[in-house]
This record gives sequence, C-alpha cells and structure tokens, in this order.
Amino acid sequence: MQSELIYNPRGGQVVVRREIEEAVAFLGRCGWSVAYRETTEPREATDLARAAVLRGAKVVIAAGGDGTVNEVANGLLHTDAALGVLPVGTTNSWALQMGIPALNPWSPGTNVVKWVADLEKRLARPIPANYYRTVILNAAQALVEGRTVAVDVGEVSGRCFLMWAGIGLDAAILENISPKEKKTLGSWAYLFTTIGTIGRGSSTDVRLNLDGKVINVSTQEIIVNNIQLYGGMMAIGARARVNDAKLDVCIFKGDSFFTFIQHALKVLSHQHLQDQKVEYYQCSEIVIESDGAMPVHLDGEPFTKTPVTIRTVPSALRVIVPKKAPGHLFN
Repeated sequence: MQSELIYNPRGGQVVVRREIEEAVAFLGRCGWSVAYRETTEPREATDLARAAVLRGAKVVIAAGGDGTVNEVANGLLHTDAALGVLPVGTTNSWALQMGIPALNPWSPGTNVVKWVADLEKRLARPIPANYYRTVILNAAQALVEGRTVAVDVGEVSGRCFLMWAGIGLDAAILENISPKEKKTLGSWAYLFTTIGTIGRGSSTDVRLNLDGKVINVSTQEIIVNNIQLYGGMMAIGARARVNDAKLDVCIFKGDSFFTFIQHALKVLSHQHLQDQKVEYYQCSEIVIESDGAMPVHLDGEPFTKTPVTIRTVPSALRVIVPKKAPGHLFN
C-alpha cells in the first residue's frame, strides 16, 4: 500500500517522533510503503497531502490533532486517496468519534502520560510504559485492519471541515487560546478559557436561511455538525450522520453563565434536544447573517466571521475507519 504520513510536531503536548517512526515500521511490516513528511508551518499539511496524491499515494495519514486532520482532508477532497489518522493532538475528536485508539485529552491521567513521555525523551531511550506508543501502534493497527468509506464534508468559502463549524462563543474562545496554553494545559486550556470568556459576551440577532427556510433567533452560539461528538465528549450533533448529505445545526439561545451551564449539562446528559432554549435542524445549506460579526471556526481552527454560507459536499472524502466504527454514525 503506497502511502504518506504527515506529522505536525507542533500539535499535541508531546513530540512523538520516535513513536511515529515505530508506527511507520509497523506499517512497513504489514506491507505498506510509507513516506514520512513533517510540517513546518500552518496549513502546510494541505499542500503536502495534495503532493502525496500526485505522487500516487493511496492513503495519506494525518499524525496530529483535529487541525492536522482538517488540513490533510482538505488536500484529499475528490481524490481516490483515503485519509488515515494517527491521533496525537491536543484533542482527537475524529478518532474518539470513530473508535480509533486515541489518548483521551480529558482523561485525568493525561498529565501522567505526558510526564512519562517527557522522561523518555530526556533519557533518550524507550520506556515500556509509554502510553503514547501503545495508542499510536494500536491506531496504526486499526488502519491496517480498517475499511474505507466515503463521507460528506462541510464547506465554507472554499475550505472544508470534516467535523463541525462553530459560530459565536466557541470560536471566540478558540481565538483567545494561545499555542503556549494549549501546549502546557492541553484540552484543559479550553475549559479555563471558556470560564473566562462566557458572561463577557451577549446574544446576537441572527438570520438563518436553512434550505430556504428563514429563521430569526437571538443566540450566542451555533454549532453546525457533520459528526455527533463535539470536542470528543459532547454529543451536540446527536442525529448527525457522516454520509447523509446533511449538516445538523444546533442553536443555543441565552447568554448568561447559568444558561451556559444548563446547556452543557443537558448536552452531557443527552437531553438538549428536548430543551426549549435549543433549536435543532438538518439541512444541506445554511446561510448565516448576524447584526454584529460573529467569529467562525472550522474543526477547531479560527477561520472567518459572519456572514457565511455553509454547505454540505456529499461523499467528497474517502476515510479509513475501524471495522467496528459505530454504526449509528452512518446512514
């Protein structure tokens, strides 16, 4: 299997080149021919993925977090090459959603894992207890044993997203998180920044056109989902399917700290679809206009501001998923 692996060493809390090299060696023993590439600047992974396709790669592996997966996906749209994932980022939402072995960034033991990996780096020799190694090798095995499926993507101004687009509060939170905070605190940086951000904003009057249906609402947060899990843990897009040619739009109304906590608790308990302060729609295209410009992120990376048009592009990307990927994610 001719393939290329694209590693983003700036993603995640630990540089895992040695573990990646072991995964490449494992894939080689399984009959894969893997060329190793490493990014040096933002968005470079998209160009590397496109070049890999031109060189004849049948699989392009994104070794990183959600941002790296997004970049590689953008380079593989409408090609015969499939996207594979080795989840080594700060958050690994696609892997956690699809059942790909991944280090859960919200786990209390993550800091211990990071300490072990740092110790191994200082000692310059492998430590058998290195959990990163176990996760990466298990993810590589899932690639070998997996199946290839075609999935939809969302598209905004020529840029695609594989998982979600966020409009409003969560995009503002992402804009306020520094790379240093992400490196030091991991996913907990999102929680701490969220606490510091909510309450400072306010709802905005928004006009939405959903496949021709016009809705006016006052909101601080809209999530447009292509998958069910948000951030690897919250099933905001509870009815989303990755191959139904639809996007699932979740609108959260209210802007107080108390309302935000209510929304979070109801999402975590899978009750938000019964909440009168939450509106949920499915559509193939959504136009969002707001009285004041609202920030927009795609797969966790700040991208633009409203107004935006978001549309689904059916079956635009081939991806490798585990044989036992959750069936409820597919139509």
